[in-house]
Amino acid sequence: MLMQVRTLSATSVETLEAQINHHLAEGFRPTLGIVFSSVQLDLSAICDLFDQKNIDLFGCSTAGEILNDQSFESSAVGLLFDLNPEHYRIQFVDGKDLDNPFEVGKSAGLLAKNIFEHPALIVGSGGVTIDAEQIVFGLKDGIGREVPMFGGLAGDDLTVEGTYAFSRNGRTDNGLVLLVLDTKKVSVKGMATSGWEAVGVVNTITKARGNVVYSINNEPALDVFIRYFGYFDDIQVRGREINTMSAQYPLQILREDGTSVLRSPLVGSEEERTLVLAGGVREGDKFRFSISPGFEVIDKTIEDFGHLNKEAAAADALILFSCKGRHAALGPLIEDEIQGIYNYWKVPMAGFFTYGEIGPTKNGACDFHNETCSLVVLKEK
Repeated sequence: MLMQVRTLSATSVETLEAQINHHLAEGFRPTLGIVFSSVQLDLSAICDLFDQKNIDLFGCSTAGEILNDQSFESSAVGLLFDLNPEHYRIQFVDGKDLDNPFEVGKSAGLLAKNIFEHPALIVGSGGVTIDAEQIVFGLKDGIGREVPMFGGLAGDDLTVEGTYAFSRNGRTDNGLVLLVLDTKKVSVKGMATSGWEAVGVVNTITKARGNVVYSINNEPALDVFIRYFGYFDDIQVRGREINTMSAQYPLQILREDGTSVLRSPLVGSEEERTLVLAGGVREGDKFRFSISPGFEVIDKTIEDFGHLNKEAAAADALILFSCKGRHAALGPLIEDEIQGIYNYWKVPMAGFFTYGEIGPTKNGACDFHNETCSLVVLKEK
């Protein structure tokens, strides 16, 4: 019998438990749960609930939740699978004793590399200020080869106080939870796309450390940003955070292989004249500023996933990691994007609004992104 999937949607842990009990009463025997929950719910209680039910758990806190063709706030959504436990593993890596994000990723990659001959990874990361690009680099280094990899940075309803990845073993605000799948038994397809358009000339990051950009074209980074988008002044920049600046003017970093990734400005420092980005960059990186082409960005994104649908038309379930900045930029029209994606497959889909996304672009290797949708298509073989 092929894998079956059930959905969950609740505004309290008690309601979540009642829904699980309902599925159990109908004879459904889930082995694996994927849950995306607002920090307004008790995440530790969710971990305990799944442990008590003996259901493996992959979870992240959110900045908004997605189930099928709708988005929600202050809730928990999820999927239950009766997948053969021999076809997946959950890895929990608490990063509190590791030195940096690269080591967190490498530790997780080392754990995952010998589980299956042909693994695919679904990654959930906690940590408000973590440099997630280094997590991706670390995962690749630990595994030692390119493997399918998708995921998202947990959110916290834009409070920027603490984000969490969690499993039935507990939660972490600076570590990872990995769902490792055996691609000999489960098809794992997907891609990351944004629809954002690059504008203007190619610029060079001339001084940077991690996700802090000090200079662009040998000028203070903030000065270049203000001059480029001239109606900003220092006072406006000082107070801008992820739901404003990053939603409108991400940097499109140009990779040597011809692909690109987006890096969103989180905030500008008036004193140091720097830009803090929602992901790491390197000195010498080339980039162009980018803007949303208007609401056509939705059509472009849906079109891109239409190409994926032609390559992976059959699915048991979908997982969607969508940047919170897109939600801020598109407002209620984000529902059109979610519905457009869901309507290609019309199978159970769970996701959340993230602080960063992991996935491969159409023609590129896996990378860390901002302002992007990363979609995973799962089908048991």
